[in-house]
Amino acid sequence: MKLLFLLLVPAVIALKTYGQGSWEHRRDSLLTDLSREKQDSDKANTILWIGVLYLDNHPDSAEYYAKALCKLCEKSHLPSGLANGLSMQACILSSQNKYGEAIAMEMEAIEVAKKANLQRPLANIYNNTAICYSDMGEKLSSLDYYLKAAAIYEMINDSSSMTFIYGNIASVYNDLKEYKSGYVYALKGILLCRKLHSTHGLGSGMVNLSTALINLKRYDTALVVLFENKELARNENNKYQQVNVLANIDYAYAGLAKFNLIKANADEMMSLSTSIDNKEGICYALVGLAEYWAHQKKFALAIHYADSAISLARSAGLVSVLRDSYQEASNIEVIFGNISRYHHYDDLRDSVDEVLLSDRILKNTQELDAKYSLNKKQAEIDALNKQREIQQLTLKQRNTMNWALFSLVLVTALTGFLYNRNYRQKKKLLQANTLLQQQRITELEKERQLLAARAVLQGQVEERTRLARDLHDGLGSILSSTKYSFSNMSENLIITPDTAAAYDRGMDMLDRSITELRRIAHNMMPEALVRFGLDSAVKDFCNSVDQSGAIHLTYQSFEIKENSIPPLTAGAVYRIIQELVNNILKHANATTALVQLIRKNDTLSITVEDNGRGFDPVILQTSDGRGYLNLKNRVAYLNGTIDIQSGLEKGTSVNIEISNLAI
Repeated sequence: MKLLFLLLVPAVIALKTYGQGSWEHRRDSLLTDLSREKQDSDKANTILWIGVLYLDNHPDSAEYYAKALCKLCEKSHLPSGLANGLSMQACILSSQNKYGEAIAMEMEAIEVAKKANLQRPLANIYNNTAICYSDMGEKLSSLDYYLKAAAIYEMINDSSSMTFIYGNIASVYNDLKEYKSGYVYALKGILLCRKLHSTHGLGSGMVNLSTALINLKRYDTALVVLFENKELARNENNKYQQVNVLANIDYAYAGLAKFNLIKANADEMMSLSTSIDNKEGICYALVGLAEYWAHQKKFALAIHYADSAISLARSAGLVSVLRDSYQEASNIEVIFGNISRYHHYDDLRDSVDEVLLSDRILKNTQELDAKYSLNKKQAEIDALNKQREIQQLTLKQRNTMNWALFSLVLVTALTGFLYNRNYRQKKKLLQANTLLQQQRITELEKERQLLAARAVLQGQVEERTRLARDLHDGLGSILSSTKYSFSNMSENLIITPDTAAAYDRGMDMLDRSITELRRIAHNMMPEALVRFGLDSAVKDFCNSVDQSGAIHLTYQSFEIKENSIPPLTAGAVYRIIQELVNNILKHANATTALVQLIRKNDTLSITVEDNGRGFDPVILQTSDGRGYLNLKNRVAYLNGTIDIQSGLEKGTSVNIEISNLAI
């Protein structure tokens, strides 16, 4: 909820005009103003502030005022108030972990603001939508809406809001491990704060900047920022901010190997955290002390502090802190050569990672369930409306029949004509109703299959990412530690020429094992695809194939901007190109090949050609090969089309068009 609080700061500041007393006093003042106001616009504004006040102090009661605001603004045609009321309801739903309903409510608010061309409220709603996605763990979607909000704030020159939005964007980039981008946006926010001579958002901006610098291994610069941030937090008597700063100082000291400075810093963090009962800060202080004593070769003290951090994090339910505490304990065991205990703590860390992954999957599943429920409710409403139309038509037919029977005495021939006409209309109506029902059933089935396919593909991407990270961080760490241990042993042992040759061969085999491990991790989830997007990942893949000498492979791309294609679509397209190139290498006996990506508006064209032996495309109509089926399924999931042109000794050309990049 920290980001949500930051977004409500402008509203809370505005409430200062009603006094500096308790929140109940400010509420009573607002209620008094509400009873005196005559204009609906003034009432709506006051109800909004009351709702914000309750949202900050008693969220359960805020829902009443949010709904009252929407009701008043719908009646009085006040789109700004309606958009704010919908967004406030979305914030309440998000705090109740009802993310699917919250996102749906934010989408309604966005449509209201767009229709009325309300730029500032639209930017605020984009902010709140980004927060919902961030709480769900959907960092890329969160970043997308933060950037939309920032674009509007920049357009309307809202400098005060820009200082906060830049900090939020920097925080998300840091969560995505895009530390260079996190550094850029954190610095933009800090420079803007200094230009405005404002401290609002300056402290959080410095924390984000130092986090990016530490992960970029610019520890000296990070310490300069952190010491200034520490002084700022101390002047503002913001102890929570001081704890965050001290935690980052520990990381910077560790990066510079200044372990002798960690203890005093950790002791200060422990004192501050204890004074405000900040259990997360206490845990990180214990972790810092454990690291200090480990490098002082005091194993018993080091593992004591690590176990204390683990115990506190477990009892307080701090899952992320518990994971870091297990990591620190496993590092201590490696330093002191306790491999079995290292595996124990490393397995516990993995179990926490699995819990975090399961939570993300559960949130995604809940969102899909919520969307499916909304679609189901809409389908029921449509069915009831159709049933009512049929009843109305039936009543009309009965009236027509009664009139026809009454007129039978006068004109028998005319009655027969009317009867036949009504019969034909009824038959057509029944046929049309049957066709509509069948079409609706088909649409629902397609939607269900799409949701299932998207969930499976999302699970595959997350599982590949987790396995690649585990191979790199777990097994890679062990192999690197083993190599380091053997290197240290060689300096202290007397090695004969014969054993030296065997030792060198062993070290060479260990280096090749590390290289092979990195290759496997890269194949499971290319780092370029996660960090830089589809264009960079495909270019990197094609260059590696070309440099291998197996074939001369050329890659061309047009209008493919980095990270402009959604992650799921980018992953599927990457696997399609990888499969086609591997087929060329295995079967085509070609000397040259071309991979081409072209984007025009929302259409992506993929072309893969080679000058190999070719084949008769007719055999694909009866082919049950696994590779071709996988290719068809991936293209079908992307709602694309595939065209394969080939002939014996004429090479092969595969053209794929994806017309909807919003998948």
